Amino acid sequence: MKEGLAVLGVLNTLQTEAGLLEQVFCGGAPTLSAATLLSIFTVDYSPRGSSRRALEEVAVGNWRDWLILVEDGDAVVQEEGGDSMQVSLEDVLIFASGASAIPAFGFEGTPTVTFLHDNLCGARRLFPEANTCAISIKLPLGHAFDEFCRYMTSGIIQSPTFGRI
Repeated sequence: MKEGLAVLGVLNTLQTEAGLLEQVFCGGAPTLSAATLLSIFTVDYSPRGSSRRALEEVAVGNWRDWLILVEDGDAVVQEEGGDSMQVSLEDVLIFASGASAIPAFGFEGTPTVTFLHDNLCGARRLFPEANTCAISIKLPLGHAFDEFCRYMTSGIIQSPTFGRI
């Protein structure tokens, strides 16, 4: 068996990357955290000094703080009738990528955070948008933190899903 594994270099990889391969074959996906989500997404900012950049930096600060609320279980929307719905970090990842867990070897492309600068039919875009093919999430701009949290949580909870991969 060792000879067969050595032919394509699998044996060497098993020996040198035992911890990583153990996670792939035995451990399953690691637990999501706000820090993990923040580390896998790259922010696509406008040039420094632009008015767009200033709005984007506020939105990214709100995004980071909101992810911490999500991690702590505090991202909740009250429905009519008194019921509440909570968003999880897994919901955020599904919204942005379609995947319920970060693949063991990472995503094929780099997940990105972009921004909703342009109005749609003259109206400001309030809710987040995502492109699961590009693994991109678009953040709304110009909101106070409480509004940002409400729109992010509501937008993700109310977004249709096509299943998990």
